[in-house]
Amino acid sequence: MNEIILNTELDFKLAELKRSLPVLLLAPYTKILFLAGSTALGSPQKESDLDLIIVAQCNRVGLNRFFLEIITRLFGIRRTKNNIANKICFNIFLSDAEPLLPHQDLVGASFYKNIKPIWRDDKTAVEKFWKKNLWLEKFYELPPETRQLIFETNYTIINLARKIFEHISDFSGLGFILEKITFALQKSYLEKRFRKSNSGPLADFWVKPHLIAYHFPVSNYARMAQKMAQTADISGHLDPRQPLPDQKSTQLD
Repeated sequence: MNEIILNTELDFKLAELKRSLPVLLLAPYTKILFLAGSTALGSPQKESDLDLIIVAQCNRVGLNRFFLEIITRLFGIRRTKNNIANKICFNIFLSDAEPLLPHQDLVGASFYKNIKPIWRDDKTAVEKFWKKNLWLEKFYELPPETRQLIFETNYTIINLARKIFEHISDFSGLGFILEKITFALQKSYLEKRFRKSNSGPLADFWVKPHLIAYHFPVSNYARMAQKMAQTADISGHLDPRQPLPDQKSTQLD
């Protein structure tokens, strides 16, 4: 009975994700969309959100995130503090030039081993991504689903409109200017939030031109590291004797 419920919940969340996909594709400079978290694993709960990892065009990561934040909020599909279930949550933004996933160890690999591509701009993009992240294979054998698109879709008009905007923006120099402005604004805003949170070493915080990812005051990575350290000898990770504060974390919301 529980398996039936979970499968029904998974199907529902995938249907919600598919409905959200045209909105996500409105944002320029997206190269790959990956599904992560419990839905990618196939075991979401009713209250689970839809975790995404985004690979954006090199030197346009900040601008891509800016557009995705604005568009998803306008269409009401973005996760917020009080509206979580079936909403989009951006976990990580990477550059397609060097799409290296952070936390390249056993704990990080346990998070990434089940991510699945939703959409890609180029047929070779997903394979290039995994070649840049061969470190995961030191810890896990990646299943075929990590290279297979969840949906077979064709949004010709949306893709064409996005491409036209990207070409005009890059040719005119507007993309370069907007990237500098939007990245600087986001960096300033996020750093201010991070300082106010009084987060310690158990937080994640990267805001760089090629990587935007944060989770504070306590990251899921830190929680998983302590959980794994309590059941196995994992050198170089957190001290399992240190208790984690019972606080909600902020993860790209």
